[in-house]
Amino acid sequence: MTLGRTAESLRLARETVGLWLADGPQEVRDDAALIVSELVTNVLRHVPGGVHRDWVDVRLGRGRGFVRLEVVDPGTDLSGPELGEDDLLSESGRGLRLVAGLAVRCGTWRTGDGCRVVRADLAWPGAGTP
Repeated sequence: MTLGRTAESLRLARETVGLWLADGPQEVRDDAALIVSELVTNVLRHVPGGVHRDWVDVRLGRGRGFVRLEVVDPGTDLSGPELGEDDLLSESGRGLRLVAGLAVRCGTWRTGDGCRVVRADLAWPGAGTP
């Protein structure tokens, strides 16, 4: 789902993720809503807008024993909080600590066109090993 960069985006992201996960455990829905809120808020606060930059993508996928939530933004040249596999908390930020605490795995990378992808995997109870 692609959203514009507005305050309404937070509500839409939470509601949509809740609908996508409607058949799942309440804990997973709650954690996913909190994670998407934190990650979309980071985009709105820290990623410069502008022509062709006023968007944020929210993606959800399922794997064996987990769901993956991704938030994609247009990227920035400015340094900022990053989630990394080996050093999740190299930069300060309560929101990212929260994401790292709720996720079984998380990380970030840049695409070839400079966009940033932040992902968080949440365990799906009873569905195998994440």
